Amino acid sequence: MRRFNVLDEPFVYVIICAVGAILYFKSLAFGFSYLDDNVLILNNIPFLENLGNIFQTFTQGVFAAAHNTEMYYRPFLTISFMPEAALGGAIPFLYHFGNVGIHLVSACLVFLLFIKLKYSKPISFLSAMVFVVHPVLTQAVSWIPGRNDSLLAVFVLASFICFLKFIGEKKDSALFLSIFFFACALFTKETAFVVPLLSIGYLWAHDALKKTTIMPLGIGWFSAIGVWFSLRLIALAHQPPMPAFEMASSFLKNIPGTLHMIGKVFFPFNLSVLPNLQNTTSLWGIAVLACIAVLVVFQVREKHESRQTYLMMLFGIAWFILFLWPSFVRPNLSITPDFMEHRLYLPIIGIGIFIAESRAGRCLDGLKSRWCIIVWLAVILIFASITFIHQDVFSTRLTFWQNAVKYSPDSPLAQKNLGAMYYLDQDYSLAEIYSRKALALNPEETMVHNNLGLIYVARGQFKEAEQEYLAEISFNPYYDDAHYNFGLLYYHMGDFINARKQWEETLRVNPNYVDAWRALQTLNAEGK
Repeated sequence: MRRFNVLDEPFVYVIICAVGAILYFKSLAFGFSYLDDNVLILNNIPFLENLGNIFQTFTQGVFAAAHNTEMYYRPFLTISFMPEAALGGAIPFLYHFGNVGIHLVSACLVFLLFIKLKYSKPISFLSAMVFVVHPVLTQAVSWIPGRNDSLLAVFVLASFICFLKFIGEKKDSALFLSIFFFACALFTKETAFVVPLLSIGYLWAHDALKKTTIMPLGIGWFSAIGVWFSLRLIALAHQPPMPAFEMASSFLKNIPGTLHMIGKVFFPFNLSVLPNLQNTTSLWGIAVLACIAVLVVFQVREKHESRQTYLMMLFGIAWFILFLWPSFVRPNLSITPDFMEHRLYLPIIGIGIFIAESRAGRCLDGLKSRWCIIVWLAVILIFASITFIHQDVFSTRLTFWQNAVKYSPDSPLAQKNLGAMYYLDQDYSLAEIYSRKALALNPEETMVHNNLGLIYVARGQFKEAEQEYLAEISFNPYYDDAHYNFGLLYYHMGDFINARKQWEETLRVNPNYVDAWRALQTLNAEGK
């Protein structure tokens, strides 16, 4: 009779899923954060509820509901929200449930990836366990829009696993699935375009860069990229491409964020929902580079190590960098860049590969080193504890933005949105205070004057509200909400001519603004 082994694959998947489900169970009761989820979901429910709109998602930007902000093309993210919207509309439980489920699938695929990379079961299992509990990945699970990166990881991991199967077994089915999942990854997030680069790097590291292998892969990759690029051009036809100089400037400006991000991988003690460079430190990142240097030095001293070991360590670092650095290119140089932790979801796997190749990972082979096992289990326990506590900041929109302001006080976005949350809670004094703080940091921060207008309207200060709406429109003329709210103000002031003008302008900016249509119908019905 076969002896029971907890590291047998069926049991490993059960353990990974059980740990992840227990850890993130309380996130199922969380609400919306009002950072992107209000646009992606709350303002887009009529579209998401209709499953017949699936094909339309491929011809529009992911923020199509916001109008004039279509900078990203990610149809699979939108599609992922559609079953939940069809089942429960705006019930946050369903979206959080989906996020947890995607995370568990990703963690299982991490285990499978490490097995396919020929690491031992102990290394593969503990690497997957670190992944499922890692605090820096909390944002990708507990913040609903963070699923963009966890969903990307599912497709990238599936594609790379099938790629490994193809080069090992030369099966056409594995090739087809690898290209299919690569295409799915592209339609989830543009970062996936680095998959062919990493695949070629892996083939080179294993002396398998042969024409018979690279040709079918190349044809598949270029075909998938061609389809994606063509549909993306259609979807973002009205959005001018970002000049190469601005892309380079954005990247160079944000490259110091690499230290900030890698520091959190090893020392996840300064977590924030909206971190920026001004309000953080690079000391943890410098400490990490020192640790990596030590690992490399110890590795070099082991003269029996093969060339392939060093190349795979390099491959792990390349995985981290190539999946992280594209996020440093931002479409708007005037906006203070953030370094949100969900963007580490896929890159962190590269660090796992690096460690698995190092002596810190190899000490787990055969489970012979008691102290090595104790250290790994201690890390998992500490990380799980931090994650369990940290996820509470995502529980409500107020706790989310309070955390953003606490750790990123120099972010006008954080100040602005905390003010907006206080407005929604009808705490107009605090709402005005934080809105003014946002303007002090950036006098032309979009939406702030509109928010102040709403605050003054709630207080009955119509003249002050009028000045705020005029200020908003002066530098943000395509903001449909500002025009609509301005129209409401004029309506309450009895100025029906200007109310009509503002609502007509609202519809010129956004022809699908239903409330503006209704407001004009009301004016017509009243004969005004």
